Amino acid sequence: MEFTLANEQQWANIKEIYLEAFPKQERKPYFMLRKSVKKGKAVVMTATEGGDLLGFTVLIPYKDMVMVDYLAVSSKIRSKGTGSYIMQNVCRHYAGKKIVLLIERLDDQAQNREQRVARRRFYLKNGFTSSDIFIEGVSGELEVLNYRGKVSQEDYICLQRYALGELFFKLSKIKIVK
Repeated sequence: MEFTLANEQQWANIKEIYLEAFPKQERKPYFMLRKSVKKGKAVVMTATEGGDLLGFTVLIPYKDMVMVDYLAVSSKIRSKGTGSYIMQNVCRHYAGKKIVLLIERLDDQAQNREQRVARRRFYLKNGFTSSDIFIEGVSGELEVLNYRGKVSQEDYICLQRYALGELFFKLSKIKIVK
């Protein structure tokens, strides 16, 4: 497997995986993703094998942190170690930075309870820990996980404001909850 920066020929496949992997309410408009990469605000890294795109991650470096904005693996090959391979490479590539990401908060009443538990277990298995920061926004209640040190609530909000831009940050209605 290879872990490299996305190239122009991969964008159609990235979009296909992006649309299949994330429900509409969790996706930023695709053109915004492309625009963030062109402006240098976001980085898209891909996992490939034999020229086939297996998965990708969208990363937003900011100060001493990197936010994993999206991580997706093709539905054709899930549960074969590709997600762990991507996360290990992200952690290695950004060795000097704290890495943060959001997952849906565990909720016994949620329709996708098992998926939430599995997702959290995946990240914990890959070395992430809870930051004990929970946020609420248009995407629902989410938990902030981190790798290589905890981020503060203030730093996390600054990271989100940077990642989304001022207008979309306001529209997201993100706030810290207990």
